[in-house]
Amino acid sequence: MKSKLLLILTFVTFTLLGCSQTTADEPKKEEKVKEESLDPTKLLPIGTVVKLSKMDKSVMIYGYNQIQVSTNKQFDYIAVPYPEGNISPDYNVFFNRNLIEEVLHNGYVTEEDKKIREEADREENTY
Repeated sequence: MKSKLLLILTFVTFTLLGCSQTTADEPKKEEKVKEESLDPTKLLPIGTVVKLSKMDKSVMIYGYNQIQVSTNKQFDYIAVPYPEGNISPDYNVFFNRNLIEEVLHNGYVTEEDKKIREEADREENTY
């Protein structure tokens, strides 16, 4: 009985170990793109922290191609103060890429993210 139980546990262990391994042929669901220096003249990824001209506080981007309701104007980005994050809608910062002085931290970049930003940049250039 003990040997049978030991055999079953060994089989289950090797089966689980095999399931947790991925092969080189299997595509990963979301692969992080190699970190590279980003061009601030192009849309930056969500999570990027930037220093803006005429502003002491750095901000973290959480959206792009946003319309500010109070002015009905479209801006390249919407951001929140960093490191505080979302305090209230009154602290949202709408800005265009020409105000970026420095990229302090690159946001999370994936192939999907790059594709969406490139499409949004192309749309921006058609107006």
